[in-house]
Amino acid sequence: MVEITGSYDTKSFIGSQINVVYLIMSNQLKLFLYIVFVVGIFLLIQNKFKIFNIELINGEQKTTEEQDTNESGNTESSEDNYVEIVVDATKSVKVNVELANTEEKRRLGLSFRQYLGDYDGMLFAFGSDVSNPFWMKDMKIPLDIIFVDSNYFIVDIKEAQAPCTSTYCPNIYSSTPFRYVLEVNSGFVEKNGITKDGSLVLHIADLN
Repeated sequence: MVEITGSYDTKSFIGSQINVVYLIMSNQLKLFLYIVFVVGIFLLIQNKFKIFNIELINGEQKTTEEQDTNESGNTESSEDNYVEIVVDATKSVKVNVELANTEEKRRLGLSFRQYLGDYDGMLFAFGSDVSNPFWMKDMKIPLDIIFVDSNYFIVDIKEAQAPCTSTYCPNIYSSTPFRYVLEVNSGFVEKNGITKDGSLVLHIADLN
C-alpha cells in the first residue's frame, strides 16, 4: 500500500502560513489601535488643560514653550508696539516696546528682568507731563533712560543707570518735565548715537 502525503503536507503548510500572517496582522492592528488610543487621550488632555502651546504653521507643527518675562508675570508685549527714535534726518532706530501705561505697570517696570533684547525696551506713558523720579530698585540689569516730552522730543537722557544696592539707591530725575520714558539696555544710547536732539515716533496700538 502506498501513502500519498504530498497534498496533505501542502495544505498544512499553507494553513500554517495563513495563521502566521493572521497573527502578524492581528498584532499590527492592536499596535495601531493602541497608538490611536494614546494620541486620542493626549489630544483630550491638551484640549482641556493646554499643557503645550502648539500651532500649525504652513502645514508644519510648531511647538513653543510659554515663559514669564519676569517673576511676577505681569507684562504686556507685542510686535505691533514699537517706537522709532529719530536720530537725525537720515537715521532712525526701531525699538520694540512693552507698554507701561497704568500705575501698577509703571511701578513694576522692568524689575526682576534678567535679560532685555538689544532692540527691546519699555515705554512708560503718563496721562500728563510729570517730573516723577525713577529708580533702579529690584533691577537686575543696567539701563539707559530716555525722557520724552508731550511733543515727542527727547528732553533728557540718563545713561548706564546701575541697579540699586543694599546701601545705595538714588532717585533719577529728568531736568525737564516729561510725558514718556523709554528704558533700554545700558549702552544703547551711545551705540546708536542718540542725543537730546532726537525725537520719538510712537507706533502703539493703544496708549490707554
